[in-house]
Amino acid sequence: MEYRQLGQTTISISRIGFGGGPASGHDYGPVDEVEWKAAVRAALDAGINFFDVANVYGLGHVEELLSQALGERRNEVVIATKGGLVWDEQSKVHRDLSKRTVVQSIEASLRRLRVETIPLYQIHWPDPATPIEETMEALVLCREQGMFQFLGLSNFSLDLMRRAHAILPIVSQQVAFNLLCREAEGEIFPWCTSSKVSILAHSGLAQGLLAGRRTIGSTVDRNDVRWRSPYFSESDRQEKQRVLDAVRSLSQELGRPFSAVSLRWVLDHPEVSAVLVGIKNRQQLADNIQSVNWKLSSEERENLNYLSSLCPSGLAGVPAHSART
Repeated sequence: MEYRQLGQTTISISRIGFGGGPASGHDYGPVDEVEWKAAVRAALDAGINFFDVANVYGLGHVEELLSQALGERRNEVVIATKGGLVWDEQSKVHRDLSKRTVVQSIEASLRRLRVETIPLYQIHWPDPATPIEETMEALVLCREQGMFQFLGLSNFSLDLMRRAHAILPIVSQQVAFNLLCREAEGEIFPWCTSSKVSILAHSGLAQGLLAGRRTIGSTVDRNDVRWRSPYFSESDRQEKQRVLDAVRSLSQELGRPFSAVSLRWVLDHPEVSAVLVGIKNRQQLADNIQSVNWKLSSEERENLNYLSSLCPSGLAGVPAHSART
Protein backbone atom coordinates (compact mmCIF):
# COMPACT_ATOMS: atom_id res chain seq x y z
CA MET A 1 0.00 0.00 0.00
CA GLU A 2 1.04 3.60 -0.58
CA TYR A 3 0.60 6.24 2.12
CA ARG A 4 0.57 10.03 2.32
CA GLN A 5 0.63 12.50 5.18
CA LEU A 6 -2.78 14.01 5.96
CA GLY A 7 -2.37 17.76 5.66
CA GLN A 8 0.15 19.05 8.19
CA THR A 9 -0.74 16.38 10.74
CA THR A 10 1.43 13.45 11.80
CA ILE A 11 -1.19 11.01 10.47
CA SER A 12 -0.47 8.87 7.40
CA ILE A 13 -3.42 7.67 5.34
CA SER A 14 -3.53 4.94 2.71
CA ARG A 15 -3.80 6.39 -0.78
CA ILE A 16 -6.79 4.15 -1.39
CA GLY A 17 -9.59 5.30 0.88
CA PHE A 18 -12.37 2.77 1.45
CA GLY A 19 -15.60 4.60 0.53
CA GLY A 20 -18.74 3.55 2.39
CA GLY A 21 -21.38 5.13 0.15
CA PRO A 22 -22.43 1.90 -1.61
CA ALA A 23 -23.11 0.20 1.73
CA SER A 24 -26.30 2.22 2.08
CA GLY A 25 -27.97 -0.44 -0.08
CA HIS A 26 -29.92 2.32 -1.78
CA ASP A 27 -27.99 4.89 -3.79
CA TYR A 28 -25.89 2.32 -5.66
CA GLY A 29 -28.25 -0.63 -5.58
CA PRO A 30 -28.56 -3.45 -3.04
CA VAL A 31 -25.59 -4.61 -0.97
CA ASP A 32 -24.82 -7.79 0.94
CA GLU A 33 -23.88 -6.45 4.37
CA VAL A 34 -22.06 -9.64 5.39
CA GLU A 35 -19.91 -9.45 2.26
CA TRP A 36 -19.35 -5.72 2.75
CA LYS A 37 -18.06 -6.27 6.27
CA ALA A 38 -15.76 -8.99 4.91
CA ALA A 39 -14.45 -6.46 2.37
CA VAL A 40 -13.70 -4.00 5.19
CA ARG A 41 -11.67 -6.63 7.03
CA ALA A 42 -9.88 -7.61 3.82
CA ALA A 43 -9.04 -3.94 3.28
CA LEU A 44 -7.42 -3.81 6.70
CA ASP A 45 -5.31 -6.85 5.81
CA ALA A 46 -4.30 -5.13 2.55
CA GLY A 47 -2.96 -2.11 4.43
CA ILE A 48 -5.89 0.27 3.99
CA ASN A 49 -6.21 2.42 7.10
CA PHE A 50 -8.48 5.15 5.75
CA PHE A 51 -12.26 4.64 5.81
CA ASP A 52 -14.66 7.34 4.61
CA VAL A 53 -18.36 7.40 5.45
CA ALA A 54 -21.03 10.04 6.15
CA ASN A 55 -23.97 10.41 8.49
CA VAL A 56 -26.32 10.47 5.50
CA TYR A 57 -25.17 7.12 4.08
CA GLY A 58 -28.04 4.79 4.84
CA LEU A 59 -29.38 7.59 7.06
CA GLY A 60 -26.91 6.70 9.78
CA HIS A 61 -26.78 2.96 9.13
CA VAL A 62 -23.42 2.85 7.33
CA GLU A 63 -21.59 4.48 10.25
CA GLU A 64 -22.95 1.67 12.44
CA LEU A 65 -21.97 -0.97 9.87
CA LEU A 66 -18.42 0.35 9.65
CA SER A 67 -18.05 0.28 13.42
CA GLN A 68 -19.26 -3.32 13.49
CA ALA A 69 -16.97 -4.36 10.65
CA LEU A 70 -13.88 -2.75 12.18
CA GLY A 71 -14.59 -4.02 15.68
CA GLU A 72 -11.86 -3.11 18.14
CA ARG A 73 -9.63 -2.01 15.26
CA ARG A 74 -11.83 1.05 14.77
CA ASN A 75 -9.51 2.86 17.18
CA GLU A 76 -6.44 1.95 15.11
CA VAL A 77 -7.51 3.43 11.76
CA VAL A 78 -8.39 6.84 10.35
CA ILE A 79 -12.16 7.06 10.21
CA ALA A 80 -13.41 10.02 8.24
CA THR A 81 -17.08 10.83 8.43
CA LYS A 82 -19.11 13.74 7.10
CA GLY A 83 -22.00 15.85 8.31
CA GLY A 84 -24.13 18.71 7.05
CA LEU A 85 -26.86 16.68 5.37
CA VAL A 86 -29.92 15.85 7.45
CA TRP A 87 -33.17 14.05 6.72
CA ASP A 88 -36.79 14.35 7.74
CA GLU A 89 -39.41 11.72 8.62
CA GLN A 90 -39.98 11.03 4.93
CA SER A 91 -36.22 10.47 4.46
CA LYS A 92 -35.93 13.60 2.34
CA VAL A 93 -32.36 14.89 2.55
CA HIS A 94 -31.45 18.55 2.80
CA ARG A 95 -28.52 20.69 3.88
CA ASP A 96 -28.31 22.14 7.37
CA LEU A 97 -25.12 23.55 8.89
CA SER A 98 -26.74 25.58 11.64
CA LYS A 99 -24.85 25.58 14.93
CA ARG A 100 -27.33 23.35 16.75
CA THR A 101 -27.53 20.79 13.96
CA VAL A 102 -23.74 20.57 13.60
CA VAL A 103 -23.31 19.69 17.27
CA GLN A 104 -26.16 17.17 17.20
CA SER A 105 -24.79 15.54 14.04
CA ILE A 106 -21.31 15.05 15.48
CA GLU A 107 -22.73 13.63 18.69
CA ALA A 108 -24.84 11.18 16.69
CA SER A 109 -21.85 10.11 14.56
CA LEU A 110 -19.79 9.47 17.68
CA ARG A 111 -22.51 7.18 19.03
CA ARG A 112 -22.93 5.26 15.78
CA LEU A 113 -19.19 4.86 15.20
CA ARG A 114 -18.61 3.98 18.88
CA VAL A 115 -15.48 6.12 19.16
CA GLU A 116 -14.50 8.77 21.66
CA THR A 117 -13.20 11.12 18.98
CA ILE A 118 -13.50 11.22 15.18
CA PRO A 119 -10.06 11.35 13.51
CA LEU A 120 -11.29 13.39 10.52
CA TYR A 121 -14.64 15.18 10.55
CA GLN A 122 -15.74 16.74 7.26
CA ILE A 123 -18.47 19.11 6.18
CA HIS A 124 -20.17 17.19 3.40
CA TRP A 125 -21.67 20.11 1.42
CA PRO A 126 -21.93 23.86 2.06
CA ASP A 127 -25.29 25.19 3.23
CA PRO A 128 -26.34 28.40 1.44
CA ALA A 129 -28.79 29.22 4.26
CA THR A 130 -26.13 29.24 6.99
CA PRO A 131 -23.12 31.60 7.08
CA ILE A 132 -19.97 29.51 7.15
CA GLU A 133 -18.82 31.55 10.14
CA GLU A 134 -21.73 30.20 12.21
CA THR A 135 -20.88 26.65 11.22
CA MET A 136 -17.21 27.10 12.05
CA GLU A 137 -18.06 28.58 15.44
CA ALA A 138 -19.85 25.33 16.30
CA LEU A 139 -16.98 23.23 14.95
CA VAL A 140 -14.41 25.13 17.00
CA LEU A 141 -16.47 24.35 20.11
CA CYS A 142 -16.74 20.65 19.18
CA ARG A 143 -13.01 20.44 18.50
CA GLU A 144 -12.23 22.02 21.90
CA GLN A 145 -14.42 19.38 23.51
CA GLY A 146 -12.44 16.62 21.80
CA MET A 147 -15.28 15.40 19.59
CA PHE A 148 -13.00 15.28 16.56
CA GLN A 149 -9.27 15.62 15.91
CA PHE A 150 -9.02 17.27 12.51
CA LEU A 151 -11.39 19.08 10.16
CA GLY A 152 -11.87 18.59 6.45
CA LEU A 153 -14.21 20.04 3.84
CA SER A 154 -16.00 18.43 0.93
CA ASN A 155 -17.32 20.00 -2.28
CA PHE A 156 -16.51 23.56 -1.15
CA SER A 157 -15.76 26.52 -3.39
CA LEU A 158 -12.44 28.31 -3.09
CA ASP A 159 -14.01 31.31 -1.35
CA LEU A 160 -15.75 29.19 1.28
CA MET A 161 -12.60 27.15 1.86
CA ARG A 162 -10.62 30.31 2.55
CA ARG A 163 -13.23 31.65 4.96
CA ALA A 164 -13.46 28.35 6.83
CA HIS A 165 -9.70 27.84 6.94
CA ALA A 166 -9.19 31.31 8.47
CA ILE A 167 -11.31 30.32 11.47
CA LEU A 168 -10.24 26.71 12.01
CA PRO A 169 -7.46 25.36 9.76
CA ILE A 170 -8.59 22.45 7.62
CA VAL A 171 -6.38 19.48 6.73
CA SER A 172 -8.23 18.18 3.67
CA GLN A 173 -10.67 18.95 0.90
CA GLN A 174 -12.74 16.27 -0.80
CA VAL A 175 -13.52 17.01 -4.41
CA ALA A 176 -14.77 15.08 -7.42
CA PHE A 177 -11.77 14.20 -9.58
CA ASN A 178 -11.39 11.51 -12.22
CA LEU A 179 -10.66 11.08 -15.92
CA LEU A 180 -14.06 12.57 -16.77
CA CYS A 181 -14.11 15.37 -14.20
CA ARG A 182 -11.12 17.69 -13.82
CA GLU A 183 -12.60 21.08 -12.89
CA ALA A 184 -10.85 21.05 -9.52
CA GLU A 185 -7.47 21.49 -11.19
CA GLY A 186 -8.37 25.10 -11.94
CA GLU A 187 -8.60 26.75 -8.50
CA ILE A 188 -8.98 24.10 -5.82
CA PHE A 189 -5.78 22.13 -6.42
CA PRO A 190 -3.41 25.13 -6.43
CA TRP A 191 -4.87 26.61 -3.25
CA CYS A 192 -4.80 23.28 -1.40
CA THR A 193 -1.21 22.67 -2.42
CA SER A 194 -0.04 26.13 -1.34
CA SER A 195 -1.94 25.81 1.95
CA LYS A 196 -0.67 22.26 2.60
CA VAL A 197 -4.23 20.90 2.57
CA SER A 198 -4.57 17.31 1.38
CA ILE A 199 -6.68 16.70 -1.72
CA LEU A 200 -8.94 13.67 -1.33
CA ALA A 201 -10.35 12.74 -4.73
CA HIS A 202 -13.85 11.35 -4.46
CA SER A 203 -15.73 9.73 -7.36
CA GLY A 204 -12.41 8.35 -8.61
CA LEU A 205 -14.31 5.82 -10.73
CA ALA A 206 -17.03 8.24 -11.86
CA GLN A 207 -19.74 6.40 -9.91
CA GLY A 208 -18.58 3.13 -11.42
CA LEU A 209 -18.35 4.04 -15.12
CA LEU A 210 -14.54 4.04 -14.94
CA ALA A 211 -14.59 0.56 -13.40
CA GLY A 212 -15.53 -0.82 -16.79
CA ARG A 213 -18.45 -2.95 -15.63
CA ARG A 214 -21.24 -0.61 -16.77
CA THR A 215 -21.57 1.24 -20.03
CA ILE A 216 -22.81 4.68 -21.03
CA GLY A 217 -26.59 4.59 -21.10
CA SER A 218 -26.80 1.64 -18.67
CA THR A 219 -30.26 1.04 -17.26
CA VAL A 220 -30.46 1.34 -13.48
CA ASP A 221 -33.24 1.58 -10.93
CA ARG A 222 -34.66 5.08 -10.39
CA ASN A 223 -33.53 4.94 -6.76
CA ASP A 224 -29.94 4.53 -7.94
CA VAL A 225 -28.04 7.85 -8.14
CA ARG A 226 -26.61 6.75 -11.49
CA TRP A 227 -30.06 7.00 -13.01
CA ARG A 228 -29.63 10.78 -13.30
CA SER A 229 -25.82 10.88 -13.51
CA PRO A 230 -24.25 12.82 -16.41
CA TYR A 231 -21.44 10.26 -16.36
CA PHE A 232 -23.82 7.60 -17.67
CA SER A 233 -26.03 9.80 -19.85
CA GLU A 234 -25.96 9.67 -23.63
CA SER A 235 -24.84 13.30 -23.69
CA ASP A 236 -21.27 13.74 -24.94
CA ARG A 237 -21.05 9.99 -25.53
CA GLN A 238 -18.22 10.22 -28.06
CA GLU A 239 -15.83 12.10 -25.76
CA LYS A 240 -16.53 9.83 -22.81
CA GLN A 241 -16.29 6.67 -24.89
CA ARG A 242 -12.84 7.62 -26.18
CA VAL A 243 -11.59 7.76 -22.60
CA LEU A 244 -13.22 4.42 -21.77
CA ASP A 245 -11.72 2.78 -24.86
CA ALA A 246 -8.25 4.07 -23.99
CA VAL A 247 -8.50 2.77 -20.42
CA ARG A 248 -9.73 -0.61 -21.65
CA SER A 249 -6.85 -0.85 -24.09
CA LEU A 250 -4.32 -0.05 -21.36
CA SER A 251 -6.01 -2.51 -19.02
CA GLN A 252 -5.53 -5.30 -21.54
CA GLU A 253 -1.99 -4.24 -22.41
CA LEU A 254 -0.85 -3.95 -18.79
CA GLY A 255 -2.78 -6.93 -17.50
CA ARG A 256 -4.43 -4.86 -14.79
CA PRO A 257 -8.12 -4.36 -13.96
CA PHE A 258 -9.94 -1.54 -15.73
CA SER A 259 -10.59 0.19 -12.41
CA ALA A 260 -6.91 -0.04 -11.41
CA VAL A 261 -5.84 1.88 -14.53
CA SER A 262 -8.48 4.57 -13.93
CA LEU A 263 -7.43 4.97 -10.31
CA ARG A 264 -3.72 4.97 -11.14
CA TRP A 265 -4.27 8.01 -13.34
CA VAL A 266 -5.73 9.82 -10.30
CA LEU A 267 -2.99 8.63 -7.96
CA ASP A 268 -0.28 9.72 -10.39
CA HIS A 269 -1.45 13.31 -10.09
CA PRO A 270 1.20 14.93 -7.87
CA GLU A 271 -1.35 17.00 -5.93
CA VAL A 272 -3.68 14.14 -4.98
CA SER A 273 -3.09 12.59 -1.56
CA ALA A 274 -5.67 9.81 -1.76
CA VAL A 275 -8.56 8.60 -3.88
CA LEU A 276 -11.81 7.52 -2.23
CA VAL A 277 -13.39 4.49 -3.84
CA GLY A 278 -16.83 3.14 -3.09
CA ILE A 279 -16.52 -0.60 -2.49
CA LYS A 280 -19.27 -3.21 -2.18
CA ASN A 281 -17.41 -6.50 -2.00
CA ARG A 282 -14.03 -8.22 -1.84
CA GLN A 283 -13.73 -8.57 -5.61
CA GLN A 284 -14.04 -4.82 -6.12
CA LEU A 285 -11.47 -4.32 -3.38
CA ALA A 286 -9.07 -6.78 -5.03
CA ASP A 287 -9.39 -4.97 -8.36
CA ASN A 288 -9.00 -1.50 -6.90
CA ILE A 289 -5.93 -2.17 -4.77
CA GLN A 290 -4.09 -3.22 -7.93
CA SER A 291 -3.82 0.51 -8.61
CA VAL A 292 -1.02 0.97 -6.06
CA ASN A 293 2.76 0.55 -6.23
CA TRP A 294 3.22 1.20 -9.94
CA LYS A 295 2.88 4.16 -12.31
CA LEU A 296 1.66 4.91 -15.80
CA SER A 297 4.38 5.80 -18.26
CA SER A 298 4.61 9.44 -19.32
CA GLU A 299 3.28 8.51 -22.77
CA GLU A 300 0.32 6.59 -21.33
CA ARG A 301 -0.53 9.41 -18.99
CA GLU A 302 -0.22 12.10 -21.65
CA ASN A 303 -2.61 10.20 -23.93
CA LEU A 304 -5.18 9.85 -21.16
CA ASN A 305 -4.71 13.52 -20.24
CA TYR A 306 -5.46 14.56 -23.81
CA LEU A 307 -8.57 12.42 -24.19
CA SER A 308 -9.75 13.50 -20.76
CA SER A 309 -9.33 17.18 -21.64
CA LEU A 310 -11.85 16.78 -24.48
CA CYS A 311 -14.64 15.89 -22.06
CA PRO A 312 -17.04 18.70 -21.13
CA SER A 313 -17.29 20.19 -17.65
CA GLY A 314 -20.20 19.42 -15.38
CA LEU A 315 -20.14 15.64 -15.62
CA ALA A 316 -20.06 15.30 -11.82
CA GLY A 317 -23.69 16.44 -11.85
CA VAL A 318 -25.72 18.23 -9.21
CA PRO A 319 -26.96 16.37 -6.10
CA ALA A 320 -30.70 16.16 -5.49
CA HIS A 321 -30.42 18.07 -2.21
CA SER A 322 -28.65 21.08 -3.74
CA ALA A 323 -31.81 23.10 -4.29
CA ARG A 324 -33.13 22.70 -0.74
CA THR A 325 -31.99 24.31 2.48
